[in-house]
Amino acid sequence: MTQITIEEANKNLYILLEQVAKGEQFVLMKEGKEVARLLPPQQAEKVFPSLNSFRKTIVLKGSAMSTTILEERENQRY
Repeated sequence: MTQITIEEANKNLYILLEQVAKGEQFVLMKEGKEVARLLPPQQAEKVFPSLNSFRKTIVLKGSAMSTTILEERENQRY
């Protein structure tokens, strides 16, 4: 991590942000003490795994649901 003063960061903010977007990291210093860090954003992790492979293993049996519903409606008295 490169250390820079707040004054330097203020003068060159646009350039620093371009470098941060490329993966560089900076530590902002004030009076010899670290006050902040410029870091690239972290990639969001997938919370749930993909279910595509699981869905492909499901085998449907019987007739389509719409057909079953229509048949049940015809067979039942209201």
